[in-house]
Amino acid sequence: MKQRTFLLFILSLIIFSSTSIAQNSTDIVIGKKLTIKSEVLNSDREIRIYLPESYNYNNYTKYPVLYLLDGRKFFHPFTGAVAQLSSDASPQIPEMIVVGITSQDRVRDSSPTNSLIGYTGKEERGLEVSGGADNFLRFIREELIPYIDSNYKTNSYRMLAGYSFTGLPVLHSLFTHPENFNSYLVIDFSAWWDNEVSLKNASAFLKDYKGPKKDVFMATVDRVLNTVYTEKQNPGWTFIQEFERNRPEQIGFGYKKFGYKQENHHSMPLVSFIEGLKYIFRGYMINYDEMYTDPSRIKPKFEKLSERLGYDTFLSEGLVSFFGYQFLYAHPDIEKAIFYFNYNTENYPMSSSAWSNLARAYNVKGDKKKALEYYQKAVALNPKNTEAQKQLDILKK
Repeated sequence: MKQRTFLLFILSLIIFSSTSIAQNSTDIVIGKKLTIKSEVLNSDREIRIYLPESYNYNNYTKYPVLYLLDGRKFFHPFTGAVAQLSSDASPQIPEMIVVGITSQDRVRDSSPTNSLIGYTGKEERGLEVSGGADNFLRFIREELIPYIDSNYKTNSYRMLAGYSFTGLPVLHSLFTHPENFNSYLVIDFSAWWDNEVSLKNASAFLKDYKGPKKDVFMATVDRVLNTVYTEKQNPGWTFIQEFERNRPEQIGFGYKKFGYKQENHHSMPLVSFIEGLKYIFRGYMINYDEMYTDPSRIKPKFEKLSERLGYDTFLSEGLVSFFGYQFLYAHPDIEKAIFYFNYNTENYPMSSSAWSNLARAYNVKGDKKKALEYYQKAVALNPKNTEAQKQLDILKK
């Protein structure tokens, strides 16, 4: 009887513990899914949206947008890569919004031309619907981008990314409407399509292009299986070589070729995506030694990067504040602290905390006049900044 009572007691503890854990659980949310009714496509389209961690911190920061084809398959891994690469610890890219676009018919939406010839060089069933890339890109251009720009805090910088078959419309967008996107990530795209029509289209485009700066990153494997038993040269590698040879100087071009035993078509998307983002935002990653020894280099560095990308980009407010406080307290150098805090007010003039931090630095320096001025700005921008109001009241006494 005692043993039975003891077992019931233990069982009740387990049930109670499990119930407590369940009651305290919360979902980890990385994005949201919504449906857009498209008049262009005459159908509903599922869209997945990822917002950066800092998105709801304020109402003044605007973000670049990455439009991701194959949005259902790659939304989780690619947004995780974006979050890590843009983290405050040592960011290699800016924070960004990711829009994952799903397709109801991948062949139709991705193919720029109508062709019945498949990868093996023979006619294949299911290709009759091919040739819908222009309409699909029109949906993105006329309906999706305006929707995202109207409902989210976006800046002018846009990227388009695709893999395998969805790499075709990424390049087709560059060739037909280069004004829509600033940069393109193309991962092992189906260069074989329609007798390598993308290579022909690229040659014509590159010959005549006189537009603004663009960045293109491509990844491929050097050889692919022709049959189960033999290998052949990957037409994607041929495309890359021709693109590099003929591109004008205003089109930046980076690429990665994996050996067949190193990566294959199915294993390479994530690592290629990471390489692509790092290429597009090359120069974004900071040199910590310079941040400590010569802060003045940060301005020309990001001015040069902004000129190449075509929009104003700079480090996150939080990371710059970190260096400001390092020099305010941990490694006292008041002029360097003021430099960093002032740099934030230049880049984030609507930030109450940026002005409050600058005021604090001048207060430490002993310049009460400027401290008072900047605390007043901080409070004017955000009357709920109680710390700034407190310091302001002290200075007025």
